[in-house]
This record gives sequence, structure tokens and C-alpha cells, in this order.
Amino acid sequence: MTAQDDDIERRRRALALVRAALDQPDEARAGWIAAGAGGDDALAREALALLELDRVADASFDGGGREEVADPVPGTVVGRYRVERRIGSGGMGAVYRAVPVEGPTRQPVALKLVKRGMDSEDVLARFLREREILARLDHPHIARLLDGGLSADGRPWFAMELVDGEPLPEWCDAQRLDLAARVALFADVCDAVAFAHRNLVVHRDLKPANVFVARAGGVKLLDFGIAKLLDGDAAEATRATRPLMTPEYAAPEQFDRGAITTQTDVFQLGVMLHELLGGLRAPVGKGRGDSQRLDLRLRALAPADPERLQAIAQARSTTPAGLQRAVRGDLDRIVRRAMHPDPAQRYASPADLAEDLRRWRRGEPVSATGDALGYRLRMALRRHRLAVAAAAAVVAALAAGLGLATREAARARQAERATENALALLETVFLGADPYQGKGSETRASDLLARAKDRILGGDLRGEPAIAARLLAELGETYVSLGDRTSAEATLREALRIGEPLGAAARVPTETARARLAHYRLVVDGDATALPGLELAIARLRAGGPEARIALAEALDFEVDHRFNIGDHAAVATLSAEALAAHRAASGAASTDHATALGNHASLMRAIGREADALAAAAEGWRIVRERGDDAPAGAVAYVAQQYAGALAANGRAAEAEPLLREAFARARAAMGEGHPQFEALTWELAELQVTVGRFEDALAGLRALQARARMKSANIAAIENQLARVELELGHADAALESSTRARDLLCAGGTATPPCLVVRLNRVEIGLALGRFGEAATELAALEHEIPADAARARARWRLLEASRLRLGGDADAAAALLAGDLGAARGVGVQAGLAEAAVLAEGAAIAAARGDAAGERADLQAAEGAYARTWSVEPPRLARIRQRIAALDAATRLSAAPR
Repeated sequence: MTAQDDDIERRRRALALVRAALDQPDEARAGWIAAGAGGDDALAREALALLELDRVADASFDGGGREEVADPVPGTVVGRYRVERRIGSGGMGAVYRAVPVEGPTRQPVALKLVKRGMDSEDVLARFLREREILARLDHPHIARLLDGGLSADGRPWFAMELVDGEPLPEWCDAQRLDLAARVALFADVCDAVAFAHRNLVVHRDLKPANVFVARAGGVKLLDFGIAKLLDGDAAEATRATRPLMTPEYAAPEQFDRGAITTQTDVFQLGVMLHELLGGLRAPVGKGRGDSQRLDLRLRALAPADPERLQAIAQARSTTPAGLQRAVRGDLDRIVRRAMHPDPAQRYASPADLAEDLRRWRRGEPVSATGDALGYRLRMALRRHRLAVAAAAAVVAALAAGLGLATREAARARQAERATENALALLETVFLGADPYQGKGSETRASDLLARAKDRILGGDLRGEPAIAARLLAELGETYVSLGDRTSAEATLREALRIGEPLGAAARVPTETARARLAHYRLVVDGDATALPGLELAIARLRAGGPEARIALAEALDFEVDHRFNIGDHAAVATLSAEALAAHRAASGAASTDHATALGNHASLMRAIGREADALAAAAEGWRIVRERGDDAPAGAVAYVAQQYAGALAANGRAAEAEPLLREAFARARAAMGEGHPQFEALTWELAELQVTVGRFEDALAGLRALQARARMKSANIAAIENQLARVELELGHADAALESSTRARDLLCAGGTATPPCLVVRLNRVEIGLALGRFGEAATELAALEHEIPADAARARARWRLLEASRLRLGGDADAAAALLAGDLGAARGVGVQAGLAEAAVLAEGAAIAAARGDAAGERADLQAAEGAYARTWSVEPPRLARIRQRIAALDAATRLSAAPR
């Protein structure tokens, strides 16, 4: 290589180094370049000279330069967005706040545009690659790509979700979040990175500046500017990225020009977690993975800078000593494993890191340690009441079917198994021959159970209290399966009375009885004072070892029911995952019981709006039953197929879901008959699918059939009535919709009008009232709902604003409606079918507001966007979509008429 070639190569490296340095704060850029140059003084000098030129240019933009040159982009139109102001600058592009130029729904966006003078072939390729990467990442914790194209002067741009918030550490410090709350948020960050990995994308520049907490709640992962596609070419897979990293958060292999893999992101997550927990940034350099333990670093800070340590502890709502104790042990092990210098010794994936963090929050053993018996015993002794996460945003749970109707079949099968187990146990261990044999009369199950209970309590098992407690617990569960609550409660109380003094010797039957009794009061009666009893049973079953796993899973299911009913969806996800793990450990990963448990988990994830998680669980369950073939019971196959189909539909894959669901529907009808609970659950699922794809007439028939039988739990009947109301309204039958919604309200609001399910029904009734012209009633109810919907219930709040905007428009105040609705398009967007329909509804209302204001162009723009959103979900043309298309045609005709020569 000639000297000239060396100069060219050095300049190229210097330019790349400066581009990356521009992502750093002003005061850190010089140090960043010095570290990135790696001792090459000539490279560092050239890069610093280029950096000085950029500083002069930036000063000019800020009005502090000698030439007072203003940024020419604000005020211009790029694509369909008017640029308002510059909000950031990176190595290859500037970021601006911009708004759409048409329509009333003007959700601000972050618009990224290649800088002038930086549009080299390499930079353009990277910029376009970032756009490609963002387009494939649709996740609630990843900032969403909205649009893209070329500017008038040929520079690439893209618009993405504008995250109004703060970087994760600053937000946590401002809120004084304790370590448990910080870990919960960080696990969501890990989930987002894991999702990117599943889509073959490595971020490779994870740092606090790229992880924001939105003011509306929830973390958002930003900036995939130097991300790598794992399915790219081989050269890219090993290309050195030394200039394209943030040294303070870079992994050792990035300094060594090694292969960039998913473990690179795991390391960077570990560095961020180190800082988030302890308030101290990990030492810079490739050898830092074996740096001092976090608790030792905090201890060393105490004499060196006690005021700083006090501030760090206060930001975590604890004391310096308390902080040191909290990070010692498992948290420190988790951080050090994530930051291990050897990629092979790190967590295999961000999902595994998230799982260990969640196990720490639950007080369970983590994988970042050995399996020593002493450690696991200590963990068992330390477990206590499960920490309940803050209530998540209320979603339209009833519109998603509550997820309860589809779970009834599994509940019924569990109850049937309990009955069979109890009777077999009684016959082989205790009863011997049928006590009614030879009497010439029919033996009823209730008679057999009553006689068995009398014999147990009458002293036949004198000296065997553990066996008596077990038998009584089994008898109690059998009464549950028979629907005899009175006998069930009486029998379970006896099991609890006999088993309680025995401690560990009768732990499973005792805590099974305690959990079931608490479930009756807590879920069936709505008595929240029963929760401590259920939590006590769960805590003891967690410490019960392998024999307690099934009982633990069922007790967790009881608390899941309660948390779902009160809208605590974050706790639902955590508890359901724990129950699933217990089922898997008890029955084996390839068992039908595990597949069924996966179906239950998928049903819950759908009901709380986590459609992607639902699909992952349901697909795994479907894989298990298919691999088992004829060994899998027909009922289990039908149930798992139902959940897989429902999850497919919820993720916008209805075309795949419908044949699968119809096959399961036909199989259940032939094998079980139309009166079987599982057939009813499949009927519900099929109706849900038909609603999803817009076939409301077909859905109406199935829902009315379920309504006629009406033998389900009241919550499920309410779900049917609520869904009937939705379908009737879509078909233009507002009076019938009001009747159905009234029945749903009477069932769900009896225990309180501010519960999440009742709030959903009340919002639905407002929409029906507006359709019927009952504006006064709607105004009164909306005024009440404004104060009753929780502040963090983002979706419910967005629904309220949409309905209030409709009321204002219908009342003649289109300007107020437009102001209220502004910005709600972004809030409506999200993952899954329901989010797509919410987006379409906002667009349709925006079009109506534009029409009321005489803005024909805005009306047509929003109508066309709404048509596209509905058409992506609905496979047919229901009345709502037909009306939109008719209005678009009318506007086009009017435009042609006005343009015609006269």
C-alpha cells in the first residue's frame, strides 16, 4: 500500500470515527475519539480536526457561529411531513420533529434525514439499511417505523414514532424507582432486544440514550443505525465495527474486531443493567467484563464520595447499606454473567437474561449460579408473597373475549381428572367395595362422596391425619367439579383443619384446600380480603418441591383469575408464566398436559393484549400435540388447535387460522356433541375469528347460539353479550346492541362501576348511545368515565378521547373534536389486530371531523387511510367499510365534476 493509500485509509477511518462520535454528548466526543483511535495519534489528530469543523457548523446552527447560518430544513416539507424543529443529530443524519401536512390527526413524528455532505455511498447504504431493519420490527417496546422515502434533493428519510420521554436511567432516578421496579422495566428492554434477534437483527449499540421511557408509560428501544442483519452476507457478519460503537457500552469483541453476534447485545445489556442498578458506569475497555463486583464498587464509593452514594441510594428509595445488600448475590451474578468477557459464557439470549431477572423478582433461584443444595434451600426460605407489578393499561378485554370462555374447556377437563383421581383413590385406598353394592338402587356420585366423607370424619382413618387431609382435599375438588359449592367448601375446610397442624407432612392437600377456598371468595364473590390466604398457599406450595408443582400451578391460576378481573395485567403475565413453568416441570416439556397449559397461557396473553407472546406459546403447544400424533387425546388436540388458531388470528394471520379452527370445530362436534363445554368454547373462538375478519353476520349466528345455551360462568355470558352488542352495532342494529350491552353491564358492573371489565362495557355503551342519538346520556357517562379511567390506562384513555371527539363533532363543535383527537393516531397504533382496528377507527373519525369542517382533502386522505387499515384486517366488506368506500367514491366524483370544463 502506498503512502497516498495510507492517507486515504486514515481519512476514511477518521471520518467514520467522527460520524460515530457525533452520537455522543459534546463534552464526551474528544475522549471518545481518543479511545476509539486506539493509540493511533495521527488518526486521533485528523478526527479531532474534523470534529472541530463539525463543531463550528453546529455553532452556526445554534446562532453562536460567526456566520449565523440557520438550519434550512425546519419549515420545509419532506415527503408528507412539515418539519418543525431539529431535535437531535447523529453520525449520519439529523433528526427533526415533524407533523403530517394533511388531515386533523396530526401525530408528530421523529423524521430522520441524511445530513448534507454525509450522503456518501456507504452512509446511504447504512441509512437505507436502518430503514429496512425498522420496517421488520413491530413490537410494543421498539419505536415504530411509520413512513419513508426520498426528499426533494434526493436524500433518504424516514419517519418513526416520536417517543416523548426520558432515557431509562434518568426516568428511573426521577421516579425514585426501587430495584424491583427497575428490573421489571429492564426485562421489557430485554424482551424488545430478544424480539429483534428473532427477526435476525443485532442492535450492537445498546446504551441508555437508545432506551427511553415514554411519558405514557413503557420502555421504547430506539436507533438501529448501526444494527446488523444476521441473515446478511458473510462479509458483514465478521466486518470490523470499531468506529461504529459506543466504547463505554461496547463488548470486548467490538474492540477486537471480532464477530458481532447476539451475545454482543447481551453484553451491552449487562453494562446498562450495571449502571441502572448501581448508578455507576462499568469501566471502559475490552477487559471490563471481569471488573469488580457491583456491591464492592458501591462499598468502595462510601469513603471516597459518600454524598454521591447517598444520592444513588435515595434515587432507588433505599439507603447506601440497603443498596449494597440488595445488589449483592443474585443481582450481581446476573450482571457479571451478562458481562462475561467470553461470549460463550454469557446468557444465550436476552430472553434468558430477562427470565433470570424475573426469577429474581419472584424470589426464585436464578440460573446465574450453581445448583448447590444450600443455595436452593436459602432461596426456598426467602420466598414470600409475590410482588405485584403496577397495574398495566386497561385494554378492551371484553372485546378480545376476556380469554375466559376459551379456557373453560381446560378447566372442565381438570375438574374431570380431579373427580376420577378422587374416586379411584377412594376405591383403592379407602373404600374398597361399592358401599351400595347389592342394594338394587342406582349409586350416585354425590351419595358415594357423602358416605366417604362421613367415614373419614367418623374416625376410620384415626391415626392417619395426613391421608385424611389428602382424601378430604380430593373430595372437595370433586364437589367443585360437580358444581356443589356448599359441600365443596365444607369438605375443604375440614381438609384445612386436619392438615394445618401437620405442616410439611400434609402441605399439598392443606394448601390446595386453602387456595380453592380463597378462590371461591376472591374470584367468585369478589371478596379481596381472601387474597392473603391465596398468597400464603402459593408461597408454601412454591417451597413444596416437585410433588407440589401441579397444586402450585392451579393456585397460581386462581390468582391469575383475580388479577385479570381487577385489570392487573402485568401480574397476570408473570403469574401465568410461573404456572406454565410448574406444569412443564411436573409433566414434562413434551407432554400433552404441557401443551394444554401452553394453550391456557396463550389465551391469557391474548386477553391482555400481548398477541405476539400468545402466538409463541400457542405455536409451541400445537407443535407438541402434532408430534405426539395419535398419543394425544382428541380433546387436547382440539383445545390446543383452538388456541393456536385464535393466536394466529390475533396476529393478523386469519387466513391460516380459519381452516385450522374449522377442522377443530368439526372434530369437537362429531366427538363431543354441541352441548359439550369444549364445543361451546370452539363456537366462541370461531365467532371471534369471524368478527376479526369482518364477517359479522356469521359471528352473529354463533353468538346467538351460545347466548341461547347460556350455561357458562357469568363473566363468559357477559363476554358473549358484549360481543353481541359490538356485532349488532356493526350491522346497524343499535337498539339490539343496547339490549345486549345492558345485559353485559348488569353482570359486570354489579360489583363496582370502576372495574376494568365494567369500564370497557360502559365505553361500548357510549358508542351505542351516540349511534342512537342519545347525546345527553353519552355526555354524562363520558364525564364520569373521564375521572374513573386510570391515568395509566393508555388504550382506555384513547378510546375515551375518540368517543368524546365523536360527541363533540355530532354536537356541532368540530374544532374542539379535532383538537381533542390530535395525536391519537400514534396512540392507537400498536401490535395486533385490535390495534389495527383502533387505528382505523381514529382515521375514520378524523375524516368525519374534516367533513364537518369543510376540509374535503383532509376527509379524503383520512378515509383512504382508514380504508387501507380496515382492508388489511377484514377479508370481506362489512357495512362500515362499504360506507367508507362509498364516501370516497362520492368525493372523487365531486372532484371530477368541479374540474370539468363548463
